[in-house]
Amino acid sequence: MKFFKLLLIMIALGFVMMSGKTSSAAASSATQTVAGGGVTVKATFLNPKDAADPRFQVVLDTHSVNLDAYELKATIVLRDDAGNSYAPVALENKGSGHHRETIVSFAKILPETKRFELVIKDVAAVKERTFVWKLE
Repeated sequence: MKFFKLLLIMIALGFVMMSGKTSSAAASSATQTVAGGGVTVKATFLNPKDAADPRFQVVLDTHSVNLDAYELKATIVLRDDAGNSYAPVALENKGSGHHRETIVSFAKILPETKRFELVIKDVAAVKERTFVWKLE
């Protein structure tokens, strides 16, 4: 009986892992992933200890969409818990076609910020992909 319970748990975990979708609504880990529209986007908060000038590594990966069509500087925005939006001040791009990577930097955020969202808009028919980090 224990074997069957263990087997069911392993199958359920396998389905979750195969779905490729991760909700980041309350996440606080350095790296978060959101998949949709045939594109997986992974965002890593590079400087969580010094969040005054937030920097992120953003990786887009797909086997079916040409990612060269997206101007990442225009699709990425940072929003804080007070409703302020910050546009990127710098991007360092790598890759092309089906695999793109960028390091995106933002200007100083307000010191009283407790939480912010990195938002990537309109990539592969997904209106918004949101990555959330809580600051200590």
